[in-house]
Amino acid sequence: MPFDLHSPITIARWLPKDLDVVEKEQSKLLSQLVQNGVCTAEGEVDNKQLSFAILEFKQMIEEDADIYRGFHEMFEQAALKTDPSQLSIKNYMQLLAVLDKTITKAPTYSYISPLVSGVPMYGALAPFCNTEAGYRTFTNPKVNAVFHKVFDEWTKFLVSEASRDVLVSTEGGWFSPDALYVQQNRLGQSFAEAFVCDPDEPYMGFKSWDDFFGRRFREGVRPTFARNHPQFINAPCEAITYRVSTNVKAKDQFWLKEMPYSLNHILNFDSLTSHLVGGTVFQAILSALDYHRWHSPVNGRVVKTYVVPGTYYAARLDDNPDPDVVSRSQAFVTAMSTRAVIFIESDNPAIGLMCFVGVGLGEVSTTRIAVQEGDRIKKGDEIGSFHFGGSTYLMIFRPETKLTLLPGPVDPGEARKVGTLLFHVDNTFQQDDRWYGMPSGVVFNRSLRYSRAMHGAASM
Repeated sequence: MPFDLHSPITIARWLPKDLDVVEKEQSKLLSQLVQNGVCTAEGEVDNKQLSFAILEFKQMIEEDADIYRGFHEMFEQAALKTDPSQLSIKNYMQLLAVLDKTITKAPTYSYISPLVSGVPMYGALAPFCNTEAGYRTFTNPKVNAVFHKVFDEWTKFLVSEASRDVLVSTEGGWFSPDALYVQQNRLGQSFAEAFVCDPDEPYMGFKSWDDFFGRRFREGVRPTFARNHPQFINAPCEAITYRVSTNVKAKDQFWLKEMPYSLNHILNFDSLTSHLVGGTVFQAILSALDYHRWHSPVNGRVVKTYVVPGTYYAARLDDNPDPDVVSRSQAFVTAMSTRAVIFIESDNPAIGLMCFVGVGLGEVSTTRIAVQEGDRIKKGDEIGSFHFGGSTYLMIFRPETKLTLLPGPVDPGEARKVGTLLFHVDNTFQQDDRWYGMPSGVVFNRSLRYSRAMHGAASM
C-alpha cells in the first residue's frame, strides 16, 4: 500500500469520549479526600496526610518561581467544567492530593476506555496537558525528576502483593465478568486459555499488578509465522497500527500539525541514525488490555541497546477542546517521552540495520530491554517489555529496504497480533516470482503484491 506521511491510519483514545465519566470519578475521589480531611473542597490540603514523595513535589512547586507560576496558569488556561453538583480539582494542592491517593492503589478495570484503565493519573492531568503553561511545566526537567520519584513510590506498590486487590471478579476487577467477556471477544478464547495463569488459585496465580500487566501468552496462542522466511517482517507487539511514514528526515519539526518523525531526536543523536535517514517508520499503539512484551521481528544480531529518559505528560498543543491530547500526539511523543532503543542487524541484507523503539507514555513509563549487544536473536524471541503505563512502538528501516505493508485486521481499531506477518521486503533476493512453503498455504505473488491468503494466515 502507498505510505502517507500526513495520514494516521487510526488514532486510539486514552480518555472516554463521554468526559462526564472522568469528572464523576474525580468528584467521587475528591469527596473521599474531603471526608477524610486530606483536603478541603476549597483547595487546602493537610500536609501531614501526604506522602513524602508528594510533599517533596509540593515543596518543589512552591520554591521554584517559574514552576509555581506554571501550576497556577495551567488551571487558568484549562477548559475545566464547573458543574456545581460535582467537586472538581481547583488547584495544584488538590491535584497533588489526587495523585497521592492514586499511587496507593492499582488501576481498576473499565471498558469505557480500555486504554485509560491502565493510566489513571492521565485522567487527572489531561486537561492541563493542552495548555501553554502545562506544556512548559511538564517539559521542565525538575518537574519530570520529581514525577519520577512519585512513580518510583507507585512502582513499589504495583510490584507488591497488596496490588492484587484489583485482580478479582467483583465490579472494577480485572477478572470481573465484564472484563473477562471483553478479553474473550478480543482474544477469540478465554483469558485462562490465552494467558499463563492458574484459574484455581487466588488472583489466578499472579503475584502483583505488574505480574498481571506483563502476563505471557500460553505456548502456541501467538505463533510466529514464517520464522525461516527472511522476506517477511513480523509484528513485534500486539498493537493497533497508527501510521507508516517514508523518507523520514534526520531532523524535522515534529511539533507541527503533521508531526513528522525526527530521527535524531527519537534516537538521541545516535551515530547509527545516519543509516536510517530517508527510510521508513512504522508506528503502532498498545492498549492496557493487550499483551505488553516485545518480540524480535527478524532474525539477526543485536547491535546496540539503550534507554533515553524523557517526559511523562508532554503533548503537542492544538485547538481541539477534547482534553485527550496525548492520544492525538502519538508521533510527537516519540521525540519526547522515555524510549527504549534496540538496533538490530538483520540476517536479510535487504533489511540490514533496523531499529525497534519502545516508547513509554505517561504514568510510570517503564521500558525494560531483555537483550544486549551481540546477542543472536530469531523471529519471536522476547527482546523487552513495557510495564505499568501506556505505550507505543516504532520500527525504523533504511531507505534501501523496500517494503509492502501487508493486510491487517478489517477494523483499523483492532490490534495486529504479535508474530503475524507485517511487512514484505520487496527487494529480498528471490529465485523465481513466487514464494512457497508458507503457513496454511500462504503464497506471495510479486505481480499481485500480496494475496488475501497472506492475511488469512496472519490472522489465525
